[in-house]
Amino acid sequence: MKLHPPRPSFSLQSLLKSGFSPTLTSFETFLRYLHRRHKLTTILHIYSQLDSNKLPINHTIHSLVSRAFLNLNRYEDAANFITAQISKSSLFPNTRTLDSLMRGFTDPDKALSILSDCLRHRNHRHGAFPSPSSFSSLIHRFVARGEMEKAVEVLEMMTTTSEEMNFVSSAVVSGFCRIGKPELALGFFETAVKSEALSPSVVTYTTIVTALCQLGRVDEVRGLVKRLEEEEEGFEFDCVFYSNWIHGYLRGGALMDALIQDREMVEKGIIRDVVSYSILIDWFSRKGRFEKAFGLLGKMMKEGIEPSLITFTAILRGLCKRGKLEEAFALFDRVLSMGMDVDEFVYVTLIDGLCRKGDLNRAFALLGDMEERGVKPSVLTYNTVINGLCKAGRVSEADEISKGVLGDVVTYSTLLDSYIKEENVDAVLEVRRRFVEASIPMDLVMCNILLKAFLLIGAYGEAHVLYRAMPEMELTPDAATYSTMIEGCCKTGQIEEALELFDELRKSSVSSDVCYNRIISALCKKEMFETATEVLIELCEKGMYLDIHTSHTLLHSVQASGGEKGILGLVSRLEQLSSNIPLALFNDAILLLCKSGSFDAAIEVYMVMRRKGSTVTCLSTFLKALLDNHRALDAYSLVENTLLSMDVIDYTIIINGLCKEGFMTKALDLCTVAKQRGIILNIITYNSLINGLCQQGCLVEALRLFDSLEKIGLVPSHVSYGVLIDSLCKEGLFLDAEKYLDAMVSKGLVPNILIYNSMIDGYCKLGRTEEAVNVLTRKMMGKVTPDAFTVSSLIKGYSKKGDMEEALRVFAEFKGKKVSADFLGFLYLIKGLCTKGRMEEARSVLREMLVSEPVIELINRVDAELVESESVRGFLVELCEQGRVSQAVKILDEISSTFYLSGKKNSGSYQRLQSFNDVGEKEVEKEGYVNDFQSLHSTVSSLCSNGKLKQANEFVMSVLSCMPK
Repeated sequence: MKLHPPRPSFSLQSLLKSGFSPTLTSFETFLRYLHRRHKLTTILHIYSQLDSNKLPINHTIHSLVSRAFLNLNRYEDAANFITAQISKSSLFPNTRTLDSLMRGFTDPDKALSILSDCLRHRNHRHGAFPSPSSFSSLIHRFVARGEMEKAVEVLEMMTTTSEEMNFVSSAVVSGFCRIGKPELALGFFETAVKSEALSPSVVTYTTIVTALCQLGRVDEVRGLVKRLEEEEEGFEFDCVFYSNWIHGYLRGGALMDALIQDREMVEKGIIRDVVSYSILIDWFSRKGRFEKAFGLLGKMMKEGIEPSLITFTAILRGLCKRGKLEEAFALFDRVLSMGMDVDEFVYVTLIDGLCRKGDLNRAFALLGDMEERGVKPSVLTYNTVINGLCKAGRVSEADEISKGVLGDVVTYSTLLDSYIKEENVDAVLEVRRRFVEASIPMDLVMCNILLKAFLLIGAYGEAHVLYRAMPEMELTPDAATYSTMIEGCCKTGQIEEALELFDELRKSSVSSDVCYNRIISALCKKEMFETATEVLIELCEKGMYLDIHTSHTLLHSVQASGGEKGILGLVSRLEQLSSNIPLALFNDAILLLCKSGSFDAAIEVYMVMRRKGSTVTCLSTFLKALLDNHRALDAYSLVENTLLSMDVIDYTIIINGLCKEGFMTKALDLCTVAKQRGIILNIITYNSLINGLCQQGCLVEALRLFDSLEKIGLVPSHVSYGVLIDSLCKEGLFLDAEKYLDAMVSKGLVPNILIYNSMIDGYCKLGRTEEAVNVLTRKMMGKVTPDAFTVSSLIKGYSKKGDMEEALRVFAEFKGKKVSADFLGFLYLIKGLCTKGRMEEARSVLREMLVSEPVIELINRVDAELVESESVRGFLVELCEQGRVSQAVKILDEISSTFYLSGKKNSGSYQRLQSFNDVGEKEVEKEGYVNDFQSLHSTVSSLCSNGKLKQANEFVMSVLSCMPK
C-alpha cells in the first residue's frame, strides 16, 4: 500500500513562523473565510491586531468588520468603527451595512447622527447611501415621537430622485394611516411640503386622501382635487386615487357622494379596476343590498374585469352576517367551479357565519373540508370556532380545542371573557395560568379582561399591580380599563382608591361617561353628597351623559338626607352652570317631588327649567299630578303666560282639572289661549267643558256650547250626549232629555246603559216610575242589558212611593235574570220594608245583601279604614241574626253617607268647603272668586245645600269686601 506523505500545515501561526509576510489581500481572503464560517469574534480579534499594528484596511475589510459588529448586535461599536473609518480613511459603508446600522438603534437620534456623519464626509464617487426604506423607517420613528422637524431633516438629506422622495413620504403617510394616526400623517405631509423637501405626486396625494377619510374630512378632498386641477396643469388622477376617495365616502355612509365620484371618474376616462369595483360591492354587501352587489359583479365580468377572491369574499361576508348561509354556500361553490384557489379567510368567513347561526356541526365539517383542500387552518380559524362555541355556551369545548393549538392573545381573551361571564373562578385561574406560560405579548383588550378576571376572583391586589404595570407593557388605559378598576373599588367600598383612579382618568385624554356615573353613585352610597355634586357639575360642563340610574340614585339619596330642601339646593347649584343642565335629573326631581307631595318645590324646579330654556319632558305627568291633588290653579298658572311645548292632550288635562274644581272661567280662558297658539281642541276637551258647566248648574251655557260643536267641525260623542241627558234628567227636563236621546240615535250613536240609567234614575227620583219602566221596556229593550244601578233605581222609585210589592217584584225579577241590586238598592228595599213594618222580609233581604259580592267588597273597604275595630260585616251579620234590623240599617246608612253622598259632591267645591272655616280676604282674592262667578255660585250653593248658611253668608261678605269699590 502506497502511503501519502503528511500535508503541510497552512495555519496562520505556522505561516508567520515560517517567515511568511501576509499581504492586505491575504487578510481580506482570510476574513472572508471567517465570515462564511460565522467566526465573528475572530474577525474582530484579527482586526484589533491589524489596528494595533497600524496596518491599512480596504473597503472589503471595512465591510466585513462592520457586519461582524452588527451581527453581534454591537451597534454602538459598529457606529464608532464606521465613523472613525469615514473620518480617517474615507471608507464608507455599503448600503446594506448602513441600513442595518440605522435600523439597529432603538434611539432614532443615534441613527440620525450616523446618517449626518455619512453625509458630512461623503465621497460622492465611492460612498454609498441608505436605501429609501431606511429613510422611510427613520422618518416614521421621528413622526411617531412628534418630532416633525427631525423627520423633515431626514427627508431633506435624501439626494435622490423626486420619485423616490415621494415614495418615502407616501410610505410614511400610509404607515401612519395604517396604525390609526392620520393626524400625524397630515402633519408630516404639511411640514414636508412647506419646507419644499417634498414635491407631491398622485401617489402622495392618494395617501393624503386616505388620511382625510380616516379623520372624517372626506369633503375636503373635493377642494384638494379642484386646487390641483387649477394649479397643476396636466395633473392626472388615477383609479387608485378615486377608489380611496370613494371608499372614504362609503365609510361615512355617504353612498350618493360615493356614486357621484364614481361617475365622475368614469366620465374622465379613468377605467374602473377590480379594486374600485370590489369597494362598491363590499359596501352593498355589508348593507345587505345583494341584488346591487351581484349586479356590479356581473357588470365587471361583462367588461372583462376578472373579480378577485377579495371581491367574492366581500359578498360572502355580507351574506353570512345577514344569515343567508345557503346563498353564501352557493356562491362558494361557484368560486370553486371557477378554479379559484380559496384561502383561509374565505373559510373563516363561512365558519363564522355558521357559528352565528349556531350550526357548529356544519362548521366543524367545513373545517375538515378546509384541511382536505390543503388550506392549513391558522389560529385565526381556530379563534373563530372557539368564539362560536363560547357564544353557544359550550365554553369547555372551546377550551379543549384551544389546548391543541398555538393560541394568541385573542384565543385567551375569548376564553377568559366567557368564563368571567359564567363566573367560573377555577376556569379563569387555569386560563390565566396558560396565558402566562405562553409568554404572549399582552394587548389592551386582554389586559382589560384580566382586570375583570382579577376582580371576579377577588384578587384586587393583583388587579392593581397589573394596572400599574401597564406603562411598562406600553399599554395606555382606555375607558374600559378605568371603568373596570373604578367599579371594582366601588364594589369593595374602597372609595378613596376609586377617587384616585378617577383623578387619573380626568388627567388623561380618555373620556368616559360610565366612570363619572359610577363615581357619583358610589359617593351617594357613602353619603358624600357635596363631592358627588362636584363630580356631577364637571360631568355637565364636559357635556357628558347622566344616565337614568345615576340620576335616580343621586336624587333619592339627597332627598333621604335633606328632603325637598336638599333637592332644591342641588337644583340651585346646577342652575348656575353656563352649560346645559342635565334634563333627566331635573325631570326626575319634579316627578320625585310630586310623588312625595312637595308640589311647591316641584313648581320651583319647573320654573328653573323654564328660565334655562330646557324642555320639560315630564310635563304631562307633572300637570296630571297637580290636578290629581286638586291644584288646577297651579297647573293653569304654569301654562297661562308661558309658551310651552304642549299638545291638545296637555291642554285637555288642565281644562278638565279646572272644570272639576269649578274654575270654569279659567277653563274657558285656557281654551282661548290654546286656540291662539294653534292648538285644535278636540271633542274630549269640549266634553270636559260641557260637563263642567253642567256640574256648576250652567245648563243653558252647556246646551249652547253643545249646539256649537257641529259649527266648528266636531261631532258630538256618546259622552257629549250622556253628560247633557244626565244633567237634563237631574233638572227634571225629561222631554228635552228624550229629544237629545232620539237625536243621538238618529245620528247612528247607540246609547249605552249609563245614558238609559240617567233617565230611569231621574224619573224614579221624582216618583214617576211608569215613565222609568217605559224607558226600560220601550227604549232599552234589545239594545242594552240592565245592570245593578237600573234595578236599584227602580227599587228606589217604588220604595219612595211606598209600593213595596212592586219593589220586591223588580228585585225578584232581575235576580232571576242574575242581575242583583247594588248596595243602595238593597238599602232602599230594606228601609222601605222596615217603614211598612215588614221586618222579617227586611231581615231576609238583609241576609241576601250581606252575601252579595259587591256589597261585601264595599264593606271590606270600611274594615280596611278601621284597622283596630272589629269586622263591620261580622257585626252586621250578628245584628241580622238577632233580628235587630233597625240597628243594622243605621250602620248601613253611615256606610252609604261615606261612600255615596261625599262622592256626589264636586271634588273642587268639596275641597274648598273642607278648608273654608278660616278663609280670609287674602285667600278669597287668591282663589279668584271675585272674577269667577261660576266658582262663587258653586261654593255658595254647596254651603247652602249642606245647611251651612252662616258660613255661606260669611263667604259672600268676604268676596264682596275684595271687590273694587
